[in-house]
Amino acid sequence: MQNAGGMAGDATPFGHATGFPDKAWASLAATGSMLLTLFAYWALETYGPSSRVVFLDYLPLRDARNYSVAAALGAWLGARGFRLFRSGMNYSSARLVVGCLLGGALGLIVAGLLMLLFVFVLYAAGIRPDAPLANAAAVLSTVIVSAVGAWLCGIALFRSTEPTKRGYFGWLPSGIAASIAVWLILPQFAAFPSHGSIAEREAWARLNIHQYVSLMRTVENIPLIKVSVGGVTAIAPASGVQQVTAGDMDGIVMRLVLDVVGDKGAGTLHVQCTIDGDTVFDWQPATWTINGTTTEIATVANLLRRR
Repeated sequence: MQNAGGMAGDATPFGHATGFPDKAWASLAATGSMLLTLFAYWALETYGPSSRVVFLDYLPLRDARNYSVAAALGAWLGARGFRLFRSGMNYSSARLVVGCLLGGALGLIVAGLLMLLFVFVLYAAGIRPDAPLANAAAVLSTVIVSAVGAWLCGIALFRSTEPTKRGYFGWLPSGIAASIAVWLILPQFAAFPSHGSIAEREAWARLNIHQYVSLMRTVENIPLIKVSVGGVTAIAPASGVQQVTAGDMDGIVMRLVLDVVGDKGAGTLHVQCTIDGDTVFDWQPATWTINGTTTEIATVANLLRRR
C-alpha cells in the first residue's frame, strides 16, 4: 500500500502540471503558435492572390474578426501541439487559449498607450513619427508587448485537469479548427484573376467590386475616351498592379487602374473616385494613357456639384 501510494504520488506531478516551468512552456507554445499563425495569415493577405484587389471596410470589422479568429486558431494549435512533447501533461487547452488571447489584447492596449507616448517623445525631439525607423520600432514594440502579455496571461489561466478519455466527439475540436483554416484561406481561391483575359477580369470585377457597373457607365460616357477608342466594349481592372476599393459614407471609394478597350483601340485609365449609383461624389483628376500619350481628365458629367 505504501509503495502504491508512493507511485501514485510520483505520477501526479507528471499528469497534473502545477509548476511554473510546465505552465511557462505550455503558454510559450500557445503564444508562439499564435504569433506564427498571425504572421502567416498577414503574409497570405498581403502577398497572396487576393492582395491584387484590396477591399477596405468602412470600419475594420472584417480584418479584426479574421485576425482574431486566426489568433485563436494559432493558440489552440500550440496548446494542443504541446501535448505531442509532453504526452503525460493534462491541462485545459480552452483556458490556455483564452489566457493567451486576453493577454494579447491587453498587450495591444498597453502598446497603444506606449506608442502615443513614443510619438510625443519623437515630436519633442524633432523626429517625424512616420519615419521608417520610428515605424519599425513601433511595430516591433507592439509585437513584443503583446507577446509578453499573451504569455503571462496564458500562465495565469493555466489549469491542470484530470486525464479524460476521448469520447465520441473527440474529433470535433480538430474538425472545427480545420474548418476555420479553410474559411480563412478560401478567399484566396476566389481571388482576382490577374492573368485572366480582359473579359474574365471584367466579369470578376462586376461580381466582386461594389458599384463597379456604375463606374463602367461613368467611364463609357467620358468624351475623351469615346473619341480615343470609340464605342467601349470592355473595362477591366489591369493586371500587375494593386487595386483598392473601400466603403465610406458617400459610397464606394475606388483607386483603380483600368484597361479600357473599344472599337478603335485600347488605353489605360488611372482613376480615384467615390461613386454610388449614377452619382459620383468625388473625382480626383484621372489620367488617360493611349498610344504613349497621357491626358488628365479633371471631371465627369455625373459628378455631384457641391456648394
